[in-house]
Amino acid sequence: MYMMTISVAEARAQFSRIIDSASSTHERFEVTRNGNRAAVLLGADDFDALMETVEILGDSILVAQISVGLGELDRGETESAETVSEAMIRAGRLSQ
Repeated sequence: MYMMTISVAEARAQFSRIIDSASSTHERFEVTRNGNRAAVLLGADDFDALMETVEILGDSILVAQISVGLGELDRGETESAETVSEAMIRAGRLSQ
């Protein structure tokens, strides 16, 4: 994944533009101080997605369930959206 590298001075001078870009285009910025990595700036939505991914990958049971589901998908063991909707309505988990 591409990440633009900028200095602290450049980040400071263009902070508002960088925030807008990270938020609207999902661009990521690696901020350096004296040529060394110091921080990474990314949009809030990207950060939230990253944290959700870390949480999912930290749950071995959930990862196993996802693996089972992907296997079922590969084998064509699926149900139509209509069938799933009907089952959810019968179970009281979805209103008509």
